[in-house]
Amino acid sequence: MTSMDCPRCTSKMSEGRCPTCGYTVPTKRDDSSDILSNAKGLITALAVILFLGYLIFNTALMLFSLDLVLWETMVNETTIFILIPFGLGLAEISGYPFAIFYLFLVGSVLLSYAVIFYTGWNGFVSYIKDVFKGNFKKLDDENRATSSPILRIVTVFAALVFITMVYSIMLELTGRGIEPPPERETWEQVFGLTRAAVWEEIIVRVAYIGLPMFLYALVKGKKNFKRYLLGGFGFGERFSVTLVIISSIIFAIAHLPGWNWSVFKVIQVFPAGIFFGYLFVKDGLHSAILIHFVWDYMFGFVPDTLLEIPNFETIFSFMILFWMAVGLYYTYDYIMKFTDWLNSEDRGEKQGEKQHEDLDIENSTEPKKVVDHTAGVTIGYSCPNCGYTNAEYTEKDKLRCKRCGTESDPKSTDSQQDKNLLQKGSWPPS
Repeated sequence: MTSMDCPRCTSKMSEGRCPTCGYTVPTKRDDSSDILSNAKGLITALAVILFLGYLIFNTALMLFSLDLVLWETMVNETTIFILIPFGLGLAEISGYPFAIFYLFLVGSVLLSYAVIFYTGWNGFVSYIKDVFKGNFKKLDDENRATSSPILRIVTVFAALVFITMVYSIMLELTGRGIEPPPERETWEQVFGLTRAAVWEEIIVRVAYIGLPMFLYALVKGKKNFKRYLLGGFGFGERFSVTLVIISSIIFAIAHLPGWNWSVFKVIQVFPAGIFFGYLFVKDGLHSAILIHFVWDYMFGFVPDTLLEIPNFETIFSFMILFWMAVGLYYTYDYIMKFTDWLNSEDRGEKQGEKQHEDLDIENSTEPKKVVDHTAGVTIGYSCPNCGYTNAEYTEKDKLRCKRCGTESDPKSTDSQQDKNLLQKGSWPPS
């Protein structure tokens, strides 16, 4: 669309949306767009239902085997370890300490359930309603499919299945399959997968992302610095992306001893570390625990060892094919989102420099007039989550931070910078 004057505020606008007031030029929808939007919504809704069903099923298996594992803790021992990047044992525990440790792991999984449903239920229900009501305009919003932590974890899971299975197929075709570790007793398998989902997320994501970000926020004097430790602080700082990559490398290397020192396993695990780290930063530790839990239980074949399920391998194969189909789209979607995030960061830095130059009145003989635009987009906006000064309007006339994606009300005082500083030409505030 060519450049034109906004009918609402007369600012220059292009691409059908005013960057100053958020006005959107009405557009006609065609039938093909409606069909694609509805198909995407229905498939995503089906993926969410399947994911939640499998998550609940595996949780039931974990609880079903609780007595079995607790009994074995009385006569066996385990090691409490950290990763640097290989496992370093801190203590051997057995008996009641072992049992308490396992109950802590099970309780952490159940608590993660409670948190993700508490934080994501409204967005999840809203999306499902729009799918079945055919609200195509709402479904077309590029962030709707990941607007809720529940939806986000499902789309990430699908993308991870696609990437992992494509890589595994390539290895098999070239005769470089990864040799699985030795088989373990059923109770060891259940305990090991549950421990991996919780303990590995604590000693990797919390230790290598949360703790550095906590110290960084403390040194920087950021508000609510305590929340950085357990994740969910968003990608307001590029530093967090570096930590996700570092933690993923450590996470991947740590799998070497258990998989016969296979380098191919390291390459396979690395994307999982990236996605787990992404969910940790975006939503919090609970989200990383749940996706790790489902992932390990799905590919650990616990259902097949605990229960005799007829034609389990056939059912599982169809599930994988479905997840790969859904994951193909969302792999592309997340790559595009990451590219847009990098571009918005670059644009944000340039825009910040331009704003600073425009407000520099040191050599001016006449005071500059500061235009008080609607909060966001130009000057006057500050993200209530990360403090970023660049935003865009959404379809619901909310402001979405271009750095971390947090949405806020343009009229809210939480999203307004100190206008006294603007009038005095002191920008940005120190």
